[in-house]
Amino acid sequence: MKVKKKLGLGVASAALGLALVGGGTWAAFNDVESLDNAFAAGTLDLEVVSVEGGEKTFNLQNLKPGDTMERFFKLENHGTLAIKEVLMNAYATNFKNGKNEFVKKHGMKDNSMKEFLKQFHVEILLTGHENQNAQPRDNFSIIKPEDGKTLYDLTKMKNINLAPYNEIEEWTGIPIDPNDYEIVQIKITMKDDKTKVKRGPASGEYKQNVFQGDSVDIKFKLEATQWKGLNTDQTKNNGYLKINEKANSN
Repeated sequence: MKVKKKLGLGVASAALGLALVGGGTWAAFNDVESLDNAFAAGTLDLEVVSVEGGEKTFNLQNLKPGDTMERFFKLENHGTLAIKEVLMNAYATNFKNGKNEFVKKHGMKDNSMKEFLKQFHVEILLTGHENQNAQPRDNFSIIKPEDGKTLYDLTKMKNINLAPYNEIEEWTGIPIDPNDYEIVQIKITMKDDKTKVKRGPASGEYKQNVFQGDSVDIKFKLEATQWKGLNTDQTKNNGYLKINEKANSN
């Protein structure tokens, strides 16, 4: 009896020993390192500001043929990245035919928004100083008087660049360094058309009478764009590139 008990315990101990070996893990040397990274995007921030406290938008009433109106506004870079282009698009909305005697009395056909917009000549200039250290320069015309462009033409033109290449300063866009800006001058003149109606009940009256009382809203949308991406050297200045503040950074 005693011999059997001892044998049984011996077998059980052997089985337990095998279980411990089969379920165990092997230890090894180990070394863990980490790299801390930081990514911060620059900013594109275009500001449209008044020039010397003047009006920068058109909000005019009671216009008549021959009237001329001018507005100046300044394009400034308040971000941390150079601006490559400032693209302007014009949109016409909320056109309304005015009630006037010419149409009502003589039974004339009312005009369209397109015809009304064509009554206004448009000029766009860049004027003043290119930056705080520059000398005055001649006006740079984007739309010249002789181009004969109207408000209607302006709404059809796409992506007019208000910060084009400047041969005098040899840069384009609006950089951060040097401190640069553009002053934009927009001049609008209502045509003074002396053409008269030759036949019918309105004979002898100016054809432009049909536009009396008409109105329309024009929105200028400005979009600043970046220069193309560049390879950065992470071993110097934490990847910061000074050239991103300048124009022609491609």
